[in-house]
Amino acid sequence: MNEFKKTPLLGLMAGCAAFLPLILSGCATPPADPAQRAAFEQANDPLEPMNRAIFDFNDKAYTYVLFPVARGYNVLPQPARTGVHNVISNLNEPIVFMNKSLQGNVSAAGTTFARFVVNTIFGFGGLIDVASHNDLQEPKGGDFGATLYTYGIGEGPYLVLPLFGPSSPRDAVGMAVDGVADPWGYVLYTTYPEQIGVAVGKGIDRLALQMDDYEQAKKTSLDFYAFLRSSYRQNRAFDLGQSPTNSNDSLYDVPADKNDHP
Repeated sequence: MNEFKKTPLLGLMAGCAAFLPLILSGCATPPADPAQRAAFEQANDPLEPMNRAIFDFNDKAYTYVLFPVARGYNVLPQPARTGVHNVISNLNEPIVFMNKSLQGNVSAAGTTFARFVVNTIFGFGGLIDVASHNDLQEPKGGDFGATLYTYGIGEGPYLVLPLFGPSSPRDAVGMAVDGVADPWGYVLYTTYPEQIGVAVGKGIDRLALQMDDYEQAKKTSLDFYAFLRSSYRQNRAFDLGQSPTNSNDSLYDVPADKNDHP
């Protein structure tokens, strides 16, 4: 019984049940004007009232809570921050391997397996990204949302998640599945405090990389919400191997650069 309480599945189901009324009450009414309706359908954002409310909450949480923490984290020397980022990436390799295998991409699955072995053994548990220095780059689209895409599952309407930001129903489900499937959650960090600590650490690491670009885009965008929606979709299309239009790759997608690794 205690093992059942520890599993993230129960929390996921409870969260979805609590979130459903907000989704049902947050739908936008399609405009009657044909031109406006065409723009409405192109945006594919019928949940915009709810999404904007969550977006405003996220922006305040980032500005007044998370970004100050990320700035404190950035006080650490660059090699230390790079090492933390590399360890986090290395711990994620089993999930990437699982998804690339489910996608039927044998080559990418093999590359991911090789990266994990090389970085774990020769990179001191992943502190140093030896694999990237040897042209073993991490494949894109290694999440379960991308796996659902390969099986023809549509992304659904645009969705903003509390704290996590831009997403879609498909990618939200994918993120939940990846969290449940993470093997380290059953071996290394098995209690809720440990899992929350790891999740916060991953979030701070990601925010530290994106914070400056986020704040710059916020200053220069006429509609920051619409900008992030477009930026997210274009970067996601790039991750999935679609034909992306011009996008700001610095937001919600931090490309790997061999110079970033010690």
